[in-house]
Amino acid sequence: MITSLSWLKNHLSTKSNLNQVIERLTEIGLEVENVKSLNGSSDSFIVCKIVKSQKHPNADKLKICDVDIGKEDLVKVVCGAQNSRDGLFTVYAPPGAVIPKTKMKLKTVKIRGIESHGMLCSGYEINQSSDQEGIIELNKKEKNIGEKFFKNTGEKIIDIAVTPNRPDCLGVRGIARDLASSGLGQLKKQPSIKINQKFKSPIKVSIKKEKSQGCGVFGSVYIKNVQNKESPDWLKKKIISLGLKPISAIVDTTNYVMFDLNRPLHAYDADKIDQEIIVRNSKKGESFEALDNKKYTLKNNMCAISDKSGVLGLGGIIGGTRSGTEFSTKNILLESAYFFPSTIRKTSKILNIDTDAKYRFERGIDPDSIKLGLELGMCMILDICGGEASKLSIVGKIKDERKIIDLELEKFSKVIGFSITSAEIKKILLSLGCSLRMSGKKMKVLPPTWRPDIKEDIDLIEELTRIKGYDKIPLINPEKENIKDTLNYKQKLFHFAQRSVASKGYTEAVTWSFTDSKTDNLFSELKSEIKLSNPISSDLDVLRSSLYSNLVIGAKKNIHRNFEDLMLFEIGPVF
Repeated sequence: MITSLSWLKNHLSTKSNLNQVIERLTEIGLEVENVKSLNGSSDSFIVCKIVKSQKHPNADKLKICDVDIGKEDLVKVVCGAQNSRDGLFTVYAPPGAVIPKTKMKLKTVKIRGIESHGMLCSGYEINQSSDQEGIIELNKKEKNIGEKFFKNTGEKIIDIAVTPNRPDCLGVRGIARDLASSGLGQLKKQPSIKINQKFKSPIKVSIKKEKSQGCGVFGSVYIKNVQNKESPDWLKKKIISLGLKPISAIVDTTNYVMFDLNRPLHAYDADKIDQEIIVRNSKKGESFEALDNKKYTLKNNMCAISDKSGVLGLGGIIGGTRSGTEFSTKNILLESAYFFPSTIRKTSKILNIDTDAKYRFERGIDPDSIKLGLELGMCMILDICGGEASKLSIVGKIKDERKIIDLELEKFSKVIGFSITSAEIKKILLSLGCSLRMSGKKMKVLPPTWRPDIKEDIDLIEELTRIKGYDKIPLINPEKENIKDTLNYKQKLFHFAQRSVASKGYTEAVTWSFTDSKTDNLFSELKSEIKLSNPISSDLDVLRSSLYSNLVIGAKKNIHRNFEDLMLFEIGPVF
């Protein structure tokens, strides 16, 4: 999970600096794996404009670009990106600059006979996104030619390792909540949403009642007359900091809400939906083209989001190209749903699909965040793209499987070894989102909807210890035991016999407790032997009634190997 101090401060009121936040995160069990600069480490990279782009005379896939870098003369750069074109604002790296991804130092070179001074950069090459297909496309309204692309803001990206039992911390707000619970600031309230929503959504949504239905609740809002466009610079930077490629204001908004609130959203081009949305089980052989440009053939009972014409996407995993949004999109349907983790996990494994939404749904999303996510996504889209929003539509219902937990206040000190007051217990549990009431000496605790991992009193004790600090647990001194003889009488007698016989030149043998019945009968004084019902081999079919049988067998094997001069002994049980 990736975040930054400024992003955390959207949810957390704190005066703590970056180092204090990092230290506290580790203390409360959210391991910080890496901290890196958001803006790179070079002042060499500058904003430029491609004035003219023309085909390279000696290479079909290369272009010659005349680039304005804010100086009197244009710079000539040979570029292989297919999206290089006249008027494009992008990022220029001059000769001498070191590319962050490859650590390659640039120099002026001839490429197919044409001299190239520096290079035009992709987001991948300067650690700004995972996109390797083309060079960066900047919003010309927000960039000045010749200015440094990496501004020295000091912003750092924090990469946190989130354990599978903490899906709530796959959102920035969940991390901020834990920091606030530990005393590092105060969690801010979510802003109230006030939007005039007069009309009902024209697109009907239904969840088909079927066995193994993978969707419990489907929330949606219809937004008409939007003007989809490039995201504003602040949103682009947020998306790039996550390692994603900015696509459009609508798509970037859904990604932002997913990382901000741990609430995956999906946007459909409403004009491409055939009449209505039907959430149902898929049928074997159905197929659709997904947003990763791959075609998937479905098995029975996968959660399919469909319309009258067929499958639009896989619920909670990936959408389809048929209903995907574009810059020309005018009306959208924004989805916020709850999909059952088991269904998501099974489907993604069969089809080998891995997405950020799937990663969250298979761990368990807060079912109560459906409305919150819809409202935030709706407000951002209206603010950036304009339009009018319908009333929210939420269909379906899931059973609240949370159980009230009885917590004995004295049990904490018995288990952990140090005490905290009942007032502290109440404060910590309330800050984590729990509901509670006292019943005698017990505390009745209802865990929050975003914590499916809290099921028993020991889970609450773990949470209290985590927030209070593992360093508070006292060290336990090793118990002092009375020193006794290392060997008892029988053991001493056994070792005495071993040493005595060995001192006469005998070699000790340690053989099986099993032996061959024919050999054992030669030395046994017993009329019956103990047979094995499942011997490991046919010549080890009884428990030995004498030590001689295995010693004779051992002597025979040694003689066959030309070790004829030997004396063997064994001390052990017979049966």
